[in-house]
Amino acid sequence: MRLQVLAVLLGALAVTSVARGATEECPFGVNAHQASNAALDKVAAAGIGWVRFDMNWLQFEPSKGNYNWKEADRFIDHAHGLGLHTFVTVAYSPSWAVQQPCNDADANPVNICRNRPPLKGSDWTDFVTAAVNRYKAKVTHWGMWNEPNLIQFFNGTRPQYVDLLLKPGSDAVHAACPNCKVLGPELANLRGANWDSKNGTCIGNECIFNGWNYSLPKVLEAAGSYIDIVTHHKYKDPALTLWQQLVDGETQVIKVINGLKEITDQYTPGKDVWLTEFGWEAEPYGKHSNAYAATQLTEFYQGLDAIHKGSVPGAINQPWPQLKKLFWYDLHDDPNGYSWGLMEADLKTKPQYDAYKAVIQMLGPCDGGSGGSGGSGSSTSSSSTGSSSTSSSGGASSSGSAGAGGAPSSSGSGANTSSGSSSGSSGGGDTDADSGCSCRIAGRPSMGWLAWLALLPVWLRRRRR
Repeated sequence: MRLQVLAVLLGALAVTSVARGATEECPFGVNAHQASNAALDKVAAAGIGWVRFDMNWLQFEPSKGNYNWKEADRFIDHAHGLGLHTFVTVAYSPSWAVQQPCNDADANPVNICRNRPPLKGSDWTDFVTAAVNRYKAKVTHWGMWNEPNLIQFFNGTRPQYVDLLLKPGSDAVHAACPNCKVLGPELANLRGANWDSKNGTCIGNECIFNGWNYSLPKVLEAAGSYIDIVTHHKYKDPALTLWQQLVDGETQVIKVINGLKEITDQYTPGKDVWLTEFGWEAEPYGKHSNAYAATQLTEFYQGLDAIHKGSVPGAINQPWPQLKKLFWYDLHDDPNGYSWGLMEADLKTKPQYDAYKAVIQMLGPCDGGSGGSGGSGSSTSSSSTGSSSTSSSGGASSSGSAGAGGAPSSSGSGANTSSGSSSGSSGGGDTDADSGCSCRIAGRPSMGWLAWLALLPVWLRRRRR
């Protein structure tokens, strides 16, 4: 879809009323971290139905058994009052719960505390239980960690993730709230991920079908019954290629990566799937123009309707009715150097915001019969525990952390609990040629044993999500 068509759609919005609230089935989401009330008002005004919130364990339980729910109360209460649905990602260990010594200020991810698995499983499940009990009246969807296949987010093995976090966390959620849903594993779509980059189909040290492509089936084999909704992150340019790779994988002379749909069809048939991070970083820090990112956003969300109907051009493995929701990354830019947002850091809307608002109206608003009036301002709502929640108004988020979706280092986030930043930089690292994001990626095998295929040296030099 071209920008001329977008202009027509935007004109129609002038006479469109703001949604009262979104139905739970609404497919439109955005990564919001711990956004301000003013930013959440903008989400509701656009008609977006879902926000992803960073429930950072180290932030909300700074010492064992002592909880500070202030930011979570504010965010969840305000979102609920606007008629928004909140998807919570629980992640990142407090220093008291992990092996010492460690230091969250260390630039080396091996030495930081927050990405380590807890020493006692009961510490993790106690926190999950406390969070679910507090918010289960307003939050029914709980994610178990963020991109655990990347060392900057989880410095543990795949079995440790499954046995120490996913399975016990799922049991804790369901015990506290039988009607709640557990989501995971939120893998970053990288072959060079820290898990399994040298596994798959290999000759010596040269592998294909490796990285996330190997990890996801292993997680689903071991713990698929503990996951109610399968979640995944993927970035790829342009939008049509992103859709084609999600369903059919990647073929460069030979098939080298499976599609997400192929894997979930085999290992969790019939279960819902959510893509909880995708996007295009635009100006001033990204390689794309805002106009281009807005066009790609429109085309990708149009593709959800097309994939349900089986009409995405060039895609073979469709239709895909199980894919239910798409969460754009990110709600607003980070003044520290990331610009994936629908809005600038001061909440001035960008073309991406207008495009999202337009495509929601074009595909069908998610108006529901409950919730507050979207975009009604920073109203104060009753808190989850009965006390009043302080309203946060004004510009960009003063959230405690990027947590579940900071500046995409591969496709995800950095857990940064310093106040004032809406994202956490992993810093430096390799640049992913597909997305233009700054990435920290483990070494990828060279695939030299396939060099006799004339076209392979071209794609071997490219990083992939």
